Amino acid sequence: MQRLIIFFLLTSLLLGTSLVLLSKHWFPIWLGLELSTLSLIPLLNTNSQSRSTEATLKYFLVQAFSAALLLNGAVLNLWASNSWSLPEISSPLCYYTISTALIIKLGLAPCHFWFPDVLSGITFPNVVIIACWQKIAPMFLLLSLSSRIPSEAFILCSILSVLVGGWGGLNQISTRKILAYSSISHLGWITCVSFFLPETSIPLFLFYLLNNTAILLICNNSSLFSLSSLNKANIVPTNIVLFSIALLSLGGLPPLGGFINKIIPLVVFSFNSSNIIIPTFLAGSLLNLFFYLRIVYNTSLTLFPQNSIILLPLRSNGFLAMPSLLTSTLFPFCLFGLLLLPLFFLFI
Repeated sequence: MQRLIIFFLLTSLLLGTSLVLLSKHWFPIWLGLELSTLSLIPLLNTNSQSRSTEATLKYFLVQAFSAALLLNGAVLNLWASNSWSLPEISSPLCYYTISTALIIKLGLAPCHFWFPDVLSGITFPNVVIIACWQKIAPMFLLLSLSSRIPSEAFILCSILSVLVGGWGGLNQISTRKILAYSSISHLGWITCVSFFLPETSIPLFLFYLLNNTAILLICNNSSLFSLSSLNKANIVPTNIVLFSIALLSLGGLPPLGGFINKIIPLVVFSFNSSNIIIPTFLAGSLLNLFFYLRIVYNTSLTLFPQNSIILLPLRSNGFLAMPSLLTSTLFPFCLFGLLLLPLFFLFI
């Protein structure tokens, strides 16, 4: 695909998300969601592999269905309240229709089945777009409507997402599927916090985006498609260290920055007398931490059975060094994120 076409599609993707963030009217919001989806479809199907074509078709059908639900909910709201305004939702049917559309777009359980299948069939740069960038618009809508949408349904979906994200990633060998279930679990944490304290969920969501993007860029740089490829001899040693740090940070181990994304929600739940959901979230977090530790162990502490091991020089060429510099710029936030802990408590 020509660079000019790719630049046009990425610009349309950025424009669609910006339209959602800047609009208070349901029709421009739906238009922005559709624009970002249609601009992403050609980017997903850049190669002729059947797996990529299948993933692209699944993503298009799911996003088209969720956008249709969102538009139907907005039209029902127009019929009931005679207004296209975002905050004015007056009918319970509109609440649940729009909530279902947002659950599907975020990939929360029980509407998560499309997410791991789509991510396992596309390249890592496209995984970054779907797992990170495309979550910004529905998360913004969720935060805008958190005080009006019935919280019980979303809290239940959040609890299911944490459990499904933990159990689903245990027996996976594809790194993209593991990170997909990890994303489902983390979005469950952030979504649940947004109904108790929306201001707190914003920095948690931004930190998750940075951490997840860094991991996916390293996977793309080192071609880490499965667990058996985690100990290849051609992985840059710097990337091994950064990859391990980012995964442990994503798992929430102190003193890494990802610990913030675990301790802050638990504090919020305690302050709001929601102690009953804390054991469920802790169980899901431990399940996530198990397969994070398994990945780190396979990356640096053991070797898979191989026919031959090719020892390459530790010093890589310029082609491998440049992406590693790009990924390393994201990791001071992951490594020294503990320093931001007092700032995060200001939101509570």
